[in-house]
Amino acid sequence: MQKDTRPILIGMNNPVSSSPGHELFPYPPGCTGHRIFELLQSRVPAVTRRQYLDRFDRRNLVPLPVWDKQMARARAMQLEQELWFTGRTIVLLGGDVANAFRHPRLLLHPQVIGGCTWRQVPHPSGRNLWFNDEKNRFLVASLLEDLFNVERV
Repeated sequence: MQKDTRPILIGMNNPVSSSPGHELFPYPPGCTGHRIFELLQSRVPAVTRRQYLDRFDRRNLVPLPVWDKQMARARAMQLEQELWFTGRTIVLLGGDVANAFRHPRLLLHPQVIGGCTWRQVPHPSGRNLWFNDEKNRFLVASLLEDLFNVERV
């Protein structure tokens, strides 16, 4: 069995669907997965939804439509144990997810913890005004592009 080396995107929860595989799914328009896909597309215009789905390991901490802080913390502890020393790159989407992992605010800067490279970006929801600044969108889009291209090597 081949070792999974894809970058991992970890979000909060999917308020639309709790079905496996729908984590950070790039549909419907306006959802978090769609916003991530659009950011990637801004740097890699020819990227398809299928490539996005295949190149990133997408997970949510809470498999329910509503955010649950205690469940998120328990799942974060479980994921840390699962991922420890796998060498994977993990991108935490938002402060609530980072808090569940009890990591400091990394804000794009990589930090190696437990043999993995951890990064955090602000949550790409429509409510987050941080993404209104073109420079901020460019930073996150560039990170996604770099992670997307790692798998091509």
